[in-house]
Amino acid sequence: MLTLCSYNNYQKKIISNSMKKIILGFLTIVSANKSFPQAALEKTLLWQVTGPGIQQPSYLYGTIHVLCMNDLVVDSIITEKFNSTQQLFLELDMDDMKTLTGAMQGMMMKDNITLHDLLDKEIYDTVAANFEELTKIPFAFVSRIKPMMAMSFIFPAILGCEPEAWEQKLVQMAKEKNIPVNGLETVQQQIDVLDSIPLKIQADMLAKSLKDVDSLKQSFNQMLELYKTKDIDSLYKQTESEEDFSEYEGVLIQERNSNWVSKIISEAIRKPTFFAFGAAHLAGEYGVINLLRDKGYTVTAVIY
Repeated sequence: MLTLCSYNNYQKKIISNSMKKIILGFLTIVSANKSFPQAALEKTLLWQVTGPGIQQPSYLYGTIHVLCMNDLVVDSIITEKFNSTQQLFLELDMDDMKTLTGAMQGMMMKDNITLHDLLDKEIYDTVAANFEELTKIPFAFVSRIKPMMAMSFIFPAILGCEPEAWEQKLVQMAKEKNIPVNGLETVQQQIDVLDSIPLKIQADMLAKSLKDVDSLKQSFNQMLELYKTKDIDSLYKQTESEEDFSEYEGVLIQERNSNWVSKIISEAIRKPTFFAFGAAHLAGEYGVINLLRDKGYTVTAVIY
């Protein structure tokens, strides 16, 4: 059993490496339920952006926020394109300790609310048992954490290996190149979006995820395989099939991607930039690629 100290260290690592996936990346569960016929996108995670006002190309890269170390391979083409840029933008500035501090503060439920208050006893007991079996962490340690943040412990546990994050690797590359790291949005913006989903609904989503652990593992592993094959269209369609977030599609998908695109354009005009964010944000009618193209920019697949 984990001691409180070791749990806290584990918690900090999970948040710093993968909390974005749970707060807003949601690669396994977020959906954009409205879709329209789209031309098939090439199978790649790397995309070049050129167009009005852009003097040198910038790049988009689709990440996944938890991955086994052996699967995180930086292709020479990625390195080449990264080295041609002058700044890195992630979803959050993962090189800033204030990001981690703000995330830890924002993950707790207020007014002493716990998961006991949000779930019926029978459901709570089932969720607690499955969570502990899967993560080896006492469920009591996450009882006051916002339910969707508590989910951040599930997916690294499913991996069955020491989790690694693209964000961590890209920050390391930026430091070696001595270029700045920035965020497309702030921790508070992500917390505000998370808080737009009522805690009871979050708790129900957590319970649904843990009701059938085998099904959860199968879905997560399917998502990983799609990512490894760089099939962002299919990855998007998998997230699109999830119904839980239909009511929150605007704030979770459309508004965020639209805000990102405005920042991507302004920063790409200012200097060549490497933008990296959850791969599920790339494809679809409201995906970053399509939104940039709608604004007159050329987004070209970089095959590697």
